[in-house]
Amino acid sequence: MNDHLSLVRNQLNQWGREREPFLLLTDFELEQVKCFRLRDIDPTEFHFSFNEEEEQPSAFVDLPELEWKVDYPSKDAYLDAFSIVQKGLHRGDSFLLNLTFPSEVQTNWSLHDIYHRTNARYKIWWKDKFVVFSPEIFVQIRDGKIFSHPMKGTLPAHLPGSVLLNDPKEQAEHATIVDLIRNDLSQIAKKVRVTNYRYLEQIETARGGLWQTSSEISGELPHNFHHQLGDLLFRLLPAGSISGAPKPETVRIIQEAEGQKRGFYTGIAAYWDGYKLDSCVLIRFLEQTQSGMRYWSGGGITAYSDAEQEYKELKEKVYLPVRAAIPTPLASAARIE
Repeated sequence: MNDHLSLVRNQLNQWGREREPFLLLTDFELEQVKCFRLRDIDPTEFHFSFNEEEEQPSAFVDLPELEWKVDYPSKDAYLDAFSIVQKGLHRGDSFLLNLTFPSEVQTNWSLHDIYHRTNARYKIWWKDKFVVFSPEIFVQIRDGKIFSHPMKGTLPAHLPGSVLLNDPKEQAEHATIVDLIRNDLSQIAKKVRVTNYRYLEQIETARGGLWQTSSEISGELPHNFHHQLGDLLFRLLPAGSISGAPKPETVRIIQEAEGQKRGFYTGIAAYWDGYKLDSCVLIRFLEQTQSGMRYWSGGGITAYSDAEQEYKELKEKVYLPVRAAIPTPLASAARIE
């Protein structure tokens, strides 16, 4: 662990001991890790909302109808990366790998507009940087226990959910990631077990619904876990559900196949209120770059994956979960729960 990560880890340990509320953001490569005391967050620069609750109604009215044009990565580029991944899988270097790409997006809505007009379990807006509307829990800590809810498996909701549940490739992929997360939690917790295996959730998008499958895994933490909160969190990174298994070699293959850094996409955000911790994986992610907006998406790849289907899934995940407008404008505020 480099010097900056050590400083952040120690700072989180201290804030945990002091029961000081904070927000943590990590990038996938662990090169841009940020932590903020909640009382220091500037609401003109940053908003966040966890578990679909907001203190203030959104500050928008009469937005124009959404314009949404996507330039997906070329199929040739995807197939080249897919081939690299398959070679690693067939060598036995990895059993499951999450392959991702950015798509160029043109829209008439700003990142701030999109934050306020989307529904998600977790939402974050960072001025001029990114907006994220993630459905995926990373870990939650409450009452001395830690919970994880890895999400693997996606299908358009116009098809029956049973199609996703009965798909052999999706079953194998989900089983692999559940085993990985169970092993991850066993590094920091005792009595780790799967408490709810492969349940269905439906997510609404502007183009219709998506089925997703998740599982719940839990374990018991030491009584003084908050004294080592930073240590516990960094032991679990990067998140297994968006890297793969086994982690070290899988991350190496990801770097080779994708050929670029992910940045905050597929990092995590964690919110500590002094007693409980909630966190998410930074997926469904739209970032602002010097050349325009980029929306990252991807999916888990196994040795049995079909390249055409995986490329189709990558494109299906480039969406906004748009909600209906609020008729009256009110001032916005940073989300503090």
